[in-house]
Amino acid sequence: MSYLWIVLRRSRQTLFLLLAVSFFSGLAFAQQSLTATLEGVITDPNGAVIPSAKVAARNSQTGQVRTSQVDESGLYRLPLLQPGVYELTVSAANFTEAKRSGITLTVGQKLNLDIALTIGGSNETINISAEAPIIETTRTNISSTVSDQQVATLPIRGRNFLDLVSLTPNVVADSRQGDLSFGGQRGTFNSLQIDGVDNNNSFFGQALGRTGSGRAPYQFSNDAVQEFQVNTNSFSAEFGRAAGGSINVITKSGTNDWHGTAFEFFRDQSLNAKRPNFFAARNGLVPVREAYHFNQFGGLIGGPIKKDKAFIFFNYDGQRNTRPVIMALGVAAPATPAAQAGLQRLLPFVNNYTLGFNQDVYLTKFDWQLDQVNRLSVRHNGQRFTGRNLENSGATSAQEHSGNSNVVTDTYTFQLNSAFAGNFLNEFRAQVARDNEPGVANSDNAEGNILQGGVTALVIGRNSFSPRYTNENKYQFIDNIVYTNGRHSLKAGFDIILEEIENFFPGNFGGRYFFQATDGYAEFANHFDQTNAGFRRVTRFQQSFAGDGTSGALTNPNFNDFGFFVQDDWRAKSNLTVNAGLRYDVQVLKRPATANPSATLAAAGLSTNTLNQDRNNLAPRLGVSWSPKEKLVVRANVGLFFGRTPAIALGTAHSNNGINVIGVTLNNVQLPFVYPARFPSLDAIRALGGTLAVPDIFIFDKNYQQPYTTQASLNLEYALTNSFAVGAAYLHVKGTNLSRTRDLNLGTPVTTTIAVAGESSLSFLRHPGATAPARPIAGFGRISSFEGSADSSYNALTLTFRKRFAQNFSFDANYVWSKVLDNVPDQTSVVVGGGDDAKQAQQSFLLRDDRGLGGADTPHRFVMNGLWRLNYFDNLNRGARAILNDWELSGILQLTSGQPFNEFLGVDLNNDGNARTDRTPTRARNSLRGERVETFDARLTKSFFLTEKVKLQLIGELFNVFNHTNVNAYQSTLYRTTGLNTATALLTRRTDFLDPRGVALDSQRIGQLAIKLIF
Repeated sequence: MSYLWIVLRRSRQTLFLLLAVSFFSGLAFAQQSLTATLEGVITDPNGAVIPSAKVAARNSQTGQVRTSQVDESGLYRLPLLQPGVYELTVSAANFTEAKRSGITLTVGQKLNLDIALTIGGSNETINISAEAPIIETTRTNISSTVSDQQVATLPIRGRNFLDLVSLTPNVVADSRQGDLSFGGQRGTFNSLQIDGVDNNNSFFGQALGRTGSGRAPYQFSNDAVQEFQVNTNSFSAEFGRAAGGSINVITKSGTNDWHGTAFEFFRDQSLNAKRPNFFAARNGLVPVREAYHFNQFGGLIGGPIKKDKAFIFFNYDGQRNTRPVIMALGVAAPATPAAQAGLQRLLPFVNNYTLGFNQDVYLTKFDWQLDQVNRLSVRHNGQRFTGRNLENSGATSAQEHSGNSNVVTDTYTFQLNSAFAGNFLNEFRAQVARDNEPGVANSDNAEGNILQGGVTALVIGRNSFSPRYTNENKYQFIDNIVYTNGRHSLKAGFDIILEEIENFFPGNFGGRYFFQATDGYAEFANHFDQTNAGFRRVTRFQQSFAGDGTSGALTNPNFNDFGFFVQDDWRAKSNLTVNAGLRYDVQVLKRPATANPSATLAAAGLSTNTLNQDRNNLAPRLGVSWSPKEKLVVRANVGLFFGRTPAIALGTAHSNNGINVIGVTLNNVQLPFVYPARFPSLDAIRALGGTLAVPDIFIFDKNYQQPYTTQASLNLEYALTNSFAVGAAYLHVKGTNLSRTRDLNLGTPVTTTIAVAGESSLSFLRHPGATAPARPIAGFGRISSFEGSADSSYNALTLTFRKRFAQNFSFDANYVWSKVLDNVPDQTSVVVGGGDDAKQAQQSFLLRDDRGLGGADTPHRFVMNGLWRLNYFDNLNRGARAILNDWELSGILQLTSGQPFNEFLGVDLNNDGNARTDRTPTRARNSLRGERVETFDARLTKSFFLTEKVKLQLIGELFNVFNHTNVNAYQSTLYRTTGLNTATALLTRRTDFLDPRGVALDSQRIGQLAIKLIF
């Protein structure tokens, strides 16, 4: 607590100001709306309000009761209700008591339920059986709720409940695996909340445990999730730290009835379709099924410790999954004796191995109704994932070049809700979370890269960045109050998150050999042959060391988050609600400790330990909901939304400053040892005459600002029937100060031409330099600046169709017509020379050249999901009913435009040291588009009722039922380039341009069987 007090004192002026505003507003409220609100007007038979009425809402599952007194306008409000099924009782003197049961409230819902009382005795009760309205006429923001029924019945490949987020409008897959793009924004701008607390890995800018990123499959079991709300646009001021979307998840709790589930899901290659035929035919192969084995199993149990008083819920979920890696040399060895000798040395490494995805997830939750005022909830969720051989894999990567990628997460949450009076409530929440992600090395040998003719034949030895780890500890504190007064519901709140992060990323510390002469196989063999003059010779050797007196590759990019808001939810009229709020967010980043003393850096006005703390992030929000007719609602919203800076950028600036990590490169050198040895120290390599590599450094722009979006929306929703609603919305999202990484150490480019065989020459901009860019700031290679110079715009028309479950079926469908324009924003380009280079702009000093379609641009997207319960044979005999009844068919259909991509050259034509961004001259960014994506996933369930309360379910699922091939990679290089950096440079048109080169993981029909026991 003393550490917390120190942090609060450092921000005491801001904290005092916001708390003062909260005090004079008379309230504070939860940061994330993990609850629901029930409100309405109580009238007599003539429509006149009854200000003396009393209202009580009782949770049918836990017995919790909340009461409220109707005000002079006849309005009642019951905020902070736990999602669940309720019974509403309304009473008043000289009127018959009214009771309405079966009211289902979902997370974030704001349900308006008007009740008309009849004149009669106070000892009489009338039960009202009408359904609750399907549309929320007083909710101002645009959001979608994925219900408990959808979570439980829809087919989810891998059982990661976050995959269901893509069912909602304006959400598509981001270019970084496992991320989702909301409103055209990068996935790092999203926020995931579990039970109202932050569940984000703040280093990588993803969900805790980096679930869905190709390693750990999920952090919370699908069976532990009750439901979740997806806020896609213009959400109220109580939501923060998200310039994209906000996902608010509620986990299950125990109830007054004991209930449980045991399950097993199984996949095997025998249930799958064969590999896509056209790829097999292209390579002259017979289509085959990929070896594959997958098991998910577990269960849950929940019930009362004491009825209406205390409850417990426990869930376990396990996964065992393996995939084979089929090894093959990337290029054949020449028939020369030396090359064949090298081949013989490598063959022992060419052994197939297995990838493993094994995980155990646990959740325990206790809920206590301490008294009539206080309700306590405590939860622990644990995740243990072992990713065998996931550090690096592929046909040319030996098993010793890999290692285990593990994940250990634990979240502990504490929540105390206090209802002091019908209009005055207090809420306190706290969390302690850890996310440890170590990467293990299978070998301590130096990395060995054997190349033949520029093509990798095999990579052996220790992975260049393993062993590594990223550990994050999160401490969160929230203390809130809600106060309702007549037509006003005044809200405010604060949320403090303290992030402690330790990141160790020893790139090249283990040493790297590159055998890539004209004959790389021979060079590898000769390196060991003491009778050969080329003994110990290697084309290139690299190794890095920690700088003297520094932490080297170990960094602590800590930061603290403070968020505050005030808000008034004003029921201006019975059919008009106004939500006005103001939010303030500040992310206090730890400043890099090491200053590079370079005079050339100082002369350029650059510093490695400068970090601007952006503290002026005020975000006003305004939302209006108007219901001109009983079944029609019109919503309009506008607001500012600030994002976060992921700590991976901060950590990179802490270590990549030219001082912490010192790299050495030796070219065409005869080493004093043979592979796999490496130098013991920097002095040893200097003694050989080695020179320090020119460092590539990362800095923060001195005027760095936090990214934010301006969001606006107009939405109409109409209830055609009590169970069917349609809607239309226009959404606009404008991104400003969006983060990017830009190279500052480049000269002014000049116009140059290159010849094209059989075509006219093409003009392009080229940076000065013979075979590499000239660097104006001497002593450095790339100087990569984290800055907020990118922007974006997203415009979309959305149509929605929603039928809640009735007459044995339900469905949700939406169509989105949208366009994204941006100039390459990205917050995670932190490694020079690798895949991160592709995340940058083509021209560092001509950013308008990269203005084009965003990577998430998806002009057309249609998504539909539904459930059909086949219970139509109740009139038959018992045996026939057992066979023909109790079938369920559910499915998800997604039809999406292909993603845009670039026409690249594959060479560094503009001479900026980055060959991954060079497009064909005159081609706009993302000028090409892939084929449409089509998937249909289906589930068929048969239930057998063993007793009245126990049933057995047999489940069959097919993912990509029609085995549609979804191509996700193409030969995007139009020209072959020869003679680059010479007067004879020439582009020659390729004949395989736009040929398919890869398919998505869901391009093969996959079958899954399951069995569930439910009681």
